[in-house]
Amino acid sequence: MTDVWNQLPEATRTALVKRGTAAWREVFDGVATHNKEWRPLRPPIMSATSYRSMTELSATVARLILGACLRRATTAGELRRALGMPVGYIDLLDEGLPLSEDLLGGVRADILLSTGTPYVVEANIDSALGGAHDSDGVAHRFLNAYAGDPVLDELGLTAPASAVDARYEAVRSALQLTGNDRLAMVFTTGGTYPGSQDGMAMIKLLEPFSERGRELGMDMRVYPVEWLTLDADGRLCVDDGPIDAVLRMFVPQGMKPSDGLDALGTAVAGGSVRMFTATASWLLASKTILAWLWSDLYELDPADAEVVRQHVPRTEILSAGLRDRVLADRNQLVLKPNGSYGGVGVVVGPEVDEATWANAIEEALSEGGYIVQQHIDVDRLTMQFVNLETEETQEADVPFCVAPYLFGGTPAGAYLRFTVPGAGPVVNVGQGALTSGLLLVP
Repeated sequence: MTDVWNQLPEATRTALVKRGTAAWREVFDGVATHNKEWRPLRPPIMSATSYRSMTELSATVARLILGACLRRATTAGELRRALGMPVGYIDLLDEGLPLSEDLLGGVRADILLSTGTPYVVEANIDSALGGAHDSDGVAHRFLNAYAGDPVLDELGLTAPASAVDARYEAVRSALQLTGNDRLAMVFTTGGTYPGSQDGMAMIKLLEPFSERGRELGMDMRVYPVEWLTLDADGRLCVDDGPIDAVLRMFVPQGMKPSDGLDALGTAVAGGSVRMFTATASWLLASKTILAWLWSDLYELDPADAEVVRQHVPRTEILSAGLRDRVLADRNQLVLKPNGSYGGVGVVVGPEVDEATWANAIEEALSEGGYIVQQHIDVDRLTMQFVNLETEETQEADVPFCVAPYLFGGTPAGAYLRFTVPGAGPVVNVGQGALTSGLLLVP
């Protein structure tokens, strides 16, 4: 289940790099990134069968995560308490909301491969799954760059179904939207998404996203959450008037207080606006739940238990009782905060010395809210890069992560991330990893 690059004929590989060298500027124009040094010259390429297997694995793990939560709670508030999260940890949380499949409206599992076997190391469950617009666009622009090359035409490359379109359809279905409903995708100017701090620039950048929504029959716009207001009738408003529905595209954790966030909370609580998804979805992204899957093994159906054993790295909630074993097993473990995202706070045992590991474990025990997870010796992606300063090309074998999307249970697209030459082991955009879409071969 790895990139097929090394299986392709030399003529095909040469053609891919040649076309990519000519087109990379256009392909990555406008794509959000923190990396100012490198760009890839091609997208990862996977067999359609492998892609389908990964989306099926993602769906299974998401279902098991919801099941683990339902064994411990029936409402969002009960689940928050079971996860050890304080009141207010999740923004705009409806504590009385019943737990249901509605919370699985958006799923993007982070999958690492080891000797071809996929492992779900994290499961992002929320509406605010980034990268769909960029990864869709990159995949299709590479396809356009390859068009007309006889060698590449024979390869039969295709892109997965659009993640942008699938999310729109999930929103339409979940919120029961009609053509008369005014929808806004709401983002934050206080996040880490590159360029998002400039609200007007983001509105302009995301106009193609809005236009696609309109092409699909939606009255669509994008707007920062900080700028939202309420009118005299209590309706939630953007710059061109009241709206009926919100596609929430900010992570509801640690948001900076604002009048706009308060307005959204008031409108949702009062029922004057519908939101995809409820912020309770983000509870299901806690890495603690992966530890629950392991502790629940003997309560699962045999087939589901086998999925956990074979495709979820062993995960445990860090406690004082585990200290000695965790310190001794540094080379086999990764330390992660259970509620963070974006690679923040992750310590990869084999990549640090004993003193650094011991200090990280002691700090985590003192702070609380951490898990330890079996370290996965990840397969490498052979990728070709261009240096932005010198325009020289370089090939390197780098760690990578495959993250297929599921919206409303429908598989679509994939967010590919990989490190660059000379980088560390954590595959995260905030730490300089590059992103791409995915192409498929029959």
